[in-house]
Amino acid sequence: MSRNLVGWAAVFMVGASALIFAAVDSGGPVTNADRAYSLAKDFACPVCQGQSVAESDVPVARNIRREIRVWVDEGRTDGYIRDQLVSFYDEDIDYTPSASGITSLVWILPVVGAAGAGAGLVVVFRRWRLEGEQEASAADIALVAAARAEAEDRG
Repeated sequence: MSRNLVGWAAVFMVGASALIFAAVDSGGPVTNADRAYSLAKDFACPVCQGQSVAESDVPVARNIRREIRVWVDEGRTDGYIRDQLVSFYDEDIDYTPSASGITSLVWILPVVGAAGAGAGLVVVFRRWRLEGEQEASAADIALVAAARAEAEDRG
């Protein structure tokens, strides 16, 4: 029992680690232009409906892209650029929710839900296994009792 559980836990951990690594590691931008484009995709166009700054071609989006390129060329951090744009255009421009306050639930709830589902499956599978063992034990006892009764009848 214990070795099977450890084996399945190891398989789960390797699979989860691979999924997390694939989702998080994108290799990162290579050049300043790549970094500026990547940042522009993270911000909503203030006047367009459902388009990022990178996708939109309205003057305000072009100005934001220009500012992002200037800040990237100056060596500013992503956090600085994000803070500047949010201060100019409000929180609605930022496609990436912060990990604080009520928006932290966006990051925490899926993990908690997955962990709860995994724990539920473990409980269900253990219950099924124990029920199977108890039924087998009852069947064995009945067979032994029948065999003893038959032996007493003969002897």
